[in-house]
Amino acid sequence: MLGQWTSWMEQAMAWIEHTGPIGWVWFVIIYTLSCVLFLPGSVLSFGAGAVYGFAGGTLLVSIASVGGALTNFLTTRYLLRGWMERRFARSRKFQALNHVATRDAWRMIILSRISPILPHSLVSCALGLSRVHFWRYIAASWIGFLPISAAYSYAGAVIGSAAKRGIHQGPWAWTIYAAELLITIFVTIWISRAAHKALKSVAPEVVSDESDAL
Repeated sequence: MLGQWTSWMEQAMAWIEHTGPIGWVWFVIIYTLSCVLFLPGSVLSFGAGAVYGFAGGTLLVSIASVGGALTNFLTTRYLLRGWMERRFARSRKFQALNHVATRDAWRMIILSRISPILPHSLVSCALGLSRVHFWRYIAASWIGFLPISAAYSYAGAVIGSAAKRGIHQGPWAWTIYAAELLITIFVTIWISRAAHKALKSVAPEVVSDESDAL
């Protein structure tokens, strides 16, 4: 299923590239759908950078990420609350997350968005059941999504630039492309690990065993 989803995402990005401003709206819709269905949006994130460049891709991906997080949050809080409460009733991680989100919502939300350990869609659903304030949730989520959005968009912009200029470039150009990608990967891993370490200090019960779901 993931292979089909990735192929469909690539086709969607090719179509979005030629639709102008309407494509921006469709990008947000498709990205939000991927969050609701708990499907990876990395192809879309790379695609946004390749199509719209670093700055445009970062802005679009961060907005779309918040859109997906908001949809899961509101759906859980107002439409599926009873079912979700039963789903998380016996989860010690959810109880810990709810406690920390109430006590230190800003850091908890920002760090959980940067860290790849906790699935973002699942965290959004869990926070929908918590007592965290709506606008605090939105602002903290957007801040937390920015670093990863920037990293994916930059990588996509580099790949897109290389593809558009063609294969017949000199070795120096390809060396620069490779260096940029390696630096991006290194910085992304460093930021993610730092966020995970900070999250573990803020909410050790939530990230005590990464293999366990919420």
